[in-house]
Amino acid sequence: MAKLESLIHIQKHAVDEKQKILARLYREQETLDTDKKTIQDQIETESRVAEKMDNDVLLQLSFSNFLMSAKAKIDQADLDLEKLETRITLAQDDIRTAFETLKKTEIVHRTRKDKERKERAKKEAIELDEIGIEGYRRKKN
Repeated sequence: MAKLESLIHIQKHAVDEKQKILARLYREQETLDTDKKTIQDQIETESRVAEKMDNDVLLQLSFSNFLMSAKAKIDQADLDLEKLETRITLAQDDIRTAFETLKKTEIVHRTRKDKERKERAKKEAIELDEIGIEGYRRKKN
């Protein structure tokens, strides 16, 4: 029984650690989304400035370079997000599997405890019956 309790404790710890990893992956995803949104906002802002100064060739060249760089960063963020999504899916599956294993172990543990409790109750009932029968015999004699 103690072995199952130790195993349950270890499995709970493993599930907790896996959940921490998943939370870290979600934070990374949120950071990438925020960075991507920031770049998109910068593109909009710079586009408005470039439209206002459409006759400045140097500004248009700078804006063109900025735009290429920003789009490359967005593409990289999209790739990173795609990879991260795969890692998140794997982590979720891993947590699901670990949680299923934990629940199965807890069910086995609970079943064993119930069986032991019923066996103890049965033994106690038999002992009490024997004591009652013995007491009845003594009174009768």
